[in-house]
Amino acid sequence: MLLGSIYAQSSKKEDKNRDVLSEFEEMKKNFSESESEWVFSKIVTAENKSKEDIYNKALEVLADIYKDSKDVIQNKDKEAGLIVGKGFIDSDIRTINWASICRNRCWHLIKIEIKEGKYRISITVNSVWNETGADLRHPFKGTEYKLSNFYPYWKDCKPKHRITSFDNLKFVYDSSMGIIRNLEEEISKKLASNDNW
Repeated sequence: MLLGSIYAQSSKKEDKNRDVLSEFEEMKKNFSESESEWVFSKIVTAENKSKEDIYNKALEVLADIYKDSKDVIQNKDKEAGLIVGKGFIDSDIRTINWASICRNRCWHLIKIEIKEGKYRISITVNSVWNETGADLRHPFKGTEYKLSNFYPYWKDCKPKHRITSFDNLKFVYDSSMGIIRNLEEEISKKLASNDNW
């Protein structure tokens, strides 16, 4: 009976490991990767919209999403149709075992390239910040880790820690894809509101 129980637990861990690996392969379809960073990119059409109009709405949206355009926008060039910004997203608090809680912070380098009738959003991420034993009464005090420090890049990760390790990469992925979706939706809404005054 004990041997069957051990085998069942081992089999469940192997199944979860396969699930993580297949999920990671699916995620990789939405970004390019180099040794040290992930780059997410999407081209969005904005038919019959001028470069200037798209540019102005993109600036407004970045200010709305991150609450402070002065801290977020690093470089802007209206003539070239280029906006470069940097902002972060914090994760929800999560429990990693019965006694520890953690949270993440992901800094996104955001680049919006604008032409007549279309624009490209690019998000670059090269690390994730993690705070284990988070004290919610105090500001975030995490430690920066390269993406390669997490499973499945980290090949020696113990099986019992793989899902927790992978959750850090999943947060980077989800937050980056969410920012792209949010930028696209909000820019589209602002462009449409110009037509309906």
